[in-house]
Amino acid sequence: MKIYRYDDHGKWTVNNFPFSESNLNPNVQEKAVKIANKLYEEGEPEGDLLYKKAVAKAKEWFLEMDG
Repeated sequence: MKIYRYDDHGKWTVNNFPFSESNLNPNVQEKAVKIANKLYEEGEPEGDLLYKKAVAKAKEWFLEMDG
């Protein structure tokens, strides 16, 4: 498995996060990166499950925010 983490500060960014969906709203992308960084800091192992979980939570956030 390819490891995508980190930028110079030890975090994912929109530019290095492995999004599986190319047409995600930029707000969802940014939120997914924040969520992924937090999940990783809390001990979630890096991998597909973390990426998918972060994107799913970001989509939920966007739908709730958008009303």
